[in-house]
Amino acid sequence: MSIFFRYSATLLFLCFVGGSIKAQSADSLLVVDDIQFDVKEYHVDKTTNELVINLFAISYSKDPREFKMNTFSTQILDQKKQPHFFSSIQMGNVQIRFEDKLNYLHYLLEEDKPVDIQVIVKDWKKTDKPSSIKLVFESSEEEGKFLDVPILLNK
Repeated sequence: MSIFFRYSATLLFLCFVGGSIKAQSADSLLVVDDIQFDVKEYHVDKTTNELVINLFAISYSKDPREFKMNTFSTQILDQKKQPHFFSSIQMGNVQIRFEDKLNYLHYLLEEDKPVDIQVIVKDWKKTDKPSSIKLVFESSEEEGKFLDVPILLNK
C-alpha cells in the first residue's frame, strides 16, 4: 500500500510541476485577440539607413479572420520613446507604403499559419535605438474597437 501511495504522490507531483512549467512558458508569449506576435529580428541597414523589423503573427482562431491593421497608428518607438512612422509595411504579400496614404492594411489570417510582417523605417538615425513597435489592429470581438499592441524589440 505504501508503494502505491508513494508512486501516486510522485506522479501527482510530476504532473503539477510539469503543468507549472508549461504555464510559465505560455505566459511569456505575446497573444492578443487570439493572435500571437513575435519578433524574428531587426537591424539597421547601414548603406540605406533603414531600420528593418521582421515579425510574425499566428492566429489561433479556428476560422479564418480578417486582420485589419491601422497603419497610421502603428509606430516604432526609439529608446527616448519618440514615435517614428513606417516607410513601408508588408504582411505576407500585401504591402503598403507610407506615401500610399492608406489607413488600413487588410489580411486574411488562417489558423496556425505564421505570417511574416516586415516594417521598414527610412532615414533611421544611427544614434537612435529602436525599443518597441506598436501595432494597432481591429478587435475581432467588436467592430470599430482597435487594440494597441506594444512589442518589445529587446527581450
